[in-house]
Amino acid sequence: MLTVEDLTVAFGPTVAVRGVDLHAEPGTVTGILGANGAGKTTTLLGVHGRVRRRSGRILFDGRDVTGDDTRALVRAGIALCPENRRLFPNMSIEDNLLLGAYGHGRRTQRARLADVLGRFAWLRERAGEPAGRLSGGQQQIVAIARALMSHPRLVLLDEPSSGLSPVAVDEIGDVLAGIAADGTTILLVEQNVRLVQRLCSTAYVLAHGRVAAQGPVSTLLADSAVSDAYLGTTR
Repeated sequence: MLTVEDLTVAFGPTVAVRGVDLHAEPGTVTGILGANGAGKTTTLLGVHGRVRRRSGRILFDGRDVTGDDTRALVRAGIALCPENRRLFPNMSIEDNLLLGAYGHGRRTQRARLADVLGRFAWLRERAGEPAGRLSGGQQQIVAIARALMSHPRLVLLDEPSSGLSPVAVDEIGDVLAGIAADGTTILLVEQNVRLVQRLCSTAYVLAHGRVAAQGPVSTLLADSAVSDAYLGTTR
């Protein structure tokens, strides 16, 4: 579904991502792990065309989309759910969701809204409320639902567990497991190793903008050198 080759992103003289290669199979959840500042978010933004790439090649479903801008990537089927949710708190839940289908005709927007609200029944009941009234976990679900409004085949998901309670993280895990079960591919940036362990079969560990390790999640976490050096002690 997604192949990234030699992705390099720099901000002036500072190189944030250095020659990253990664691959996500269709219908899977692939994790990107690493400490703060490892280059995880920049990798997602580089894939989605949100930051300028110094080098790299992006293949989506066998097609080279390296030169496509963000709007074209969304239309091709790649959605980004950003870190910290980025909702408009004074706007209604419904209006926040409709932004995920921006640029489509009203009929398409309403049809996609009906699909998303059918997935999350409690959103339908509270659709007219300001998004800012929701708890952090509920806001994260709205952010994920907004990404689904573009009918993506691939969702780039950045730190969905950030700032949430363990109970809310479990709820987010249930939501993501359901999305993956429906066949949507997910590239998941996350520091919560247990969430990655639950959802992902394969993961990449970034350190200083490079891929420091990759492979099955169970193998990475069983390697004390990897877990202690890059992930903190997880055993």
